Order: sequence, then structure tokens, then C-alpha cells
Amino acid sequence: MYHQPIDTDAAEKLPLSREAWKMFSFDNHEVLRLDMEPGDSMENHTNDWRVIIYVLEGAGILNIDGTEHPLKAHQAIAVEPGVDRYLNNTGDITLKLLVNKTNKAG
Repeated sequence: MYHQPIDTDAAEKLPLSREAWKMFSFDNHEVLRLDMEPGDSMENHTNDWRVIIYVLEGAGILNIDGTEHPLKAHQAIAVEPGVDRYLNNTGDITLKLLVNKTNKAG
């Protein structure tokens, strides 16, 4: 079950206002693929997940507890559970992300 590759086209499409897919989900772990168009912003939020964001393409700014972290392709950043965060696509192309989430209970 976990040893088969999955294409974005075969992944579960998430009901978000932007393009998002759940690539894998098991136990307390999820891997998401997220696309944000130029100028798109993800609202400020917190959750119970430890998140590692890897930038596949594009550029953006991840604000963590009021501190801005510029991001570009081939960079990764981790965010701990319970921390305020929001993300903006500041580039002129689609910001493509791989989001690795682990529930703090896991």
C-alpha cells in the first residue's frame, strides 16, 4: 500500500480555494501538494501539526509569529504546532509546495 508511487492526478483533491492534493495520509502523517497562484495568500492560522514546507517552484514569504521568512525553490522550512503562520506567493509564477505534516500526537 505505501510502496506504490502516486501521481498528483491520482491523489485526493482537497476542497480548498487553491489547488491542493493529499498525496499520502497514514497514522499521524500527511503529505500534501499545494499550488498557489501569483498574489495568492493563505490566511493566518494555527494547527496541531508540525509542518515542513518544501518549495518545488516559485517564491513566497512565510510569516511565522510575525517574522517573515522569504522562500524560494529548493528551500525547506519547519513550523512547530500551535504557531501562527501565513503564506504569500510573492513571485510571478505558481508557487508549488510539498507540505509534510506530522500530528504532535505522533
